[in-house]
Amino acid sequence: MLAANYNITLDRAADYSFVLTIQNQAGLPVDLTGALFYCDVREVKSKKEVLDLTPSISGAAANGQVLISITKAQTRTLRAGPDIYEWDLFMNRNSKRERLLYGSLTARAQITNDA
Repeated sequence: MLAANYNITLDRAADYSFVLTIQNQAGLPVDLTGALFYCDVREVKSKKEVLDLTPSISGAAANGQVLISITKAQTRTLRAGPDIYEWDLFMNRNSKRERLLYGSLTARAQITNDA
């Protein structure tokens, strides 16, 4: 299976999350029992890792849902602007490693500073 493209735009200094539902070719949720997920964000030019994320199974493993979260402390470390970062998501399941998603990550500048 080829990885799908999913570009992310998020706000600096804010929490961000989304739930991915992994489905088989019939459109049914994949049972994620025993699956491990790996996700990081890298600078496009240098390929330097800037965020190492820890996706987790959301709810019952049989529902096929994975939660990807980025905290406001993490989003604060990102520079604002397009074409700076890229990301991808891998799954290890049943001794098989698959790349599920990839794309660009754009951080929008915040205006308000908080304490």
